Amino acid sequence: MTRPSQVSDGDAGDPIPADRLLPAPVLRLRLAALFAAQLFDYGTFTIMVERHGIKAELNPIVANGFLAFGLPIIALAKLALVILVGSVIVLLGHNRSASVATTRIATFVTIVAVIGGLVGGISNVSAH
Repeated sequence: MTRPSQVSDGDAGDPIPADRLLPAPVLRLRLAALFAAQLFDYGTFTIMVERHGIKAELNPIVANGFLAFGLPIIALAKLALVILVGSVIVLLGHNRSASVATTRIATFVTIVAVIGGLVGGISNVSAH
């Protein structure tokens, strides 16, 4: 049986002390930044398509997906991206004692996903 300050370590049943986990505020900040950046990209995409049409989209995969299935497929793909990348961030950042490299990879994944969303949103805003 684990105490409230400990988390079970999978099949081994060995508890991981709570101080070895990624702090919850840091994890929430990473997930919020990911969500905000991808929502910014999605929101600016919808405005760009309304104003300039789908021909303004630079990503051919997104443009062809939109033409074939409409806006719901873009929303579904964005949601899947946020869930997948968010899960990777949580899993990599879950146990800080695993290695310093694992924590750095979680940070790198977060930064790349946030920059990707911001660059996509900025390119949508600057479309003419």
